[in-house]
Amino acid sequence: MKSTDIDAIIFDMGGTLLDYDPVPAGEMRLIRAERIAAFLNAKGYKLSAAAVDEHLIAPYHHQNMVECEKTLREVDLCACVKKGLLQLKVAEDYTLWIIGLVHRILKENLVVYADSMEALEKLSAKYPLGLVSNTTIPGVYFANDLAEIGMAKYFRQCLFTADWGFRKPHASTFYRMLELLGTEAERSLYVGDSFRNDIYGPSQIGMKTAWVNPGRGPRPDGFGSLAPDYEIKTVGELAGLILNGE
Repeated sequence: MKSTDIDAIIFDMGGTLLDYDPVPAGEMRLIRAERIAAFLNAKGYKLSAAAVDEHLIAPYHHQNMVECEKTLREVDLCACVKKGLLQLKVAEDYTLWIIGLVHRILKENLVVYADSMEALEKLSAKYPLGLVSNTTIPGVYFANDLAEIGMAKYFRQCLFTADWGFRKPHASTFYRMLELLGTEAERSLYVGDSFRNDIYGPSQIGMKTAWVNPGRGPRPDGFGSLAPDYEIKTVGELAGLILNGE
């Protein structure tokens, strides 16, 4: 494949350009439970982190990791939080407060990969860029983060699955971004770190793919002979290949 075969490039966000989750999952889950409990207790309740985890966080995790992975319908985070608050017998609707708190916890751990900005700047000078990211928190939070760190300006369009209703690798997420960019699948390159979401998903509709695989790990089982068009350690490496005509 030559770079002349590409009219647009679409990126994944977390794990590809930046990282919101450098803290181990178990530790992050405890932090969230403790911070939500502290917030509610400051409003006059007497709730333990364990209770918050049981009635609010655990049901969300089950829906996110099990139910939604089966159907590819994105989590309705507002509904999850509202139900959890009812289970905790919290009378007031603190749904948006809690979603904002969870986002702030994520943002505290935000790390932008070293060569992401330079790569995006170079590629955006030649190609229209898009971004598609699986998110359960509404996209406005992440759009604001991208603007604050100076990354938003490189993207013509961004799609966050909390706003769309389906998550990658559902074909509609990719088709919608192609529609927004006004380009065709066969002339577009998708870049991401998840083989299932970012390689298998877009390849099923005819997109070219680039797999960000920093550790050069083996391809996961279950995808037959499927291979990405590029396999790279970082998006900076990809920018070098494409801009050199490879």
